[in-house]
Amino acid sequence: MKTKKIEVCDAVSIDVICKVNDIDDIKIGGPHTLGYDFMVSPDVDTIELISFIKKCLKLYKRPLININTNGCIKDFPVKCLWTKKNIEDCIKGNHVC
Repeated sequence: MKTKKIEVCDAVSIDVICKVNDIDDIKIGGPHTLGYDFMVSPDVDTIELISFIKKCLKLYKRPLININTNGCIKDFPVKCLWTKKNIEDCIKGNHVC
């Protein structure tokens, strides 16, 4: 039997809150706010990345309430980390808001 090794790291969580969810969706169990959760490398300059995210939101006319960094997520798969390109594509495609 083959064993697969997955490369992991401690990822930084960037929580982008874009808007308050519709009350009817909240009533049936939806989240209170809508936005994006990006897990990025701990080596990334988060201040610069937050500035980049704000520019993308403005460029693609997406709402913004707040952006928070929520510390580290232990043992996060490296292949699932978000890059600037992935983040911009997600915001451009309006995949959440």
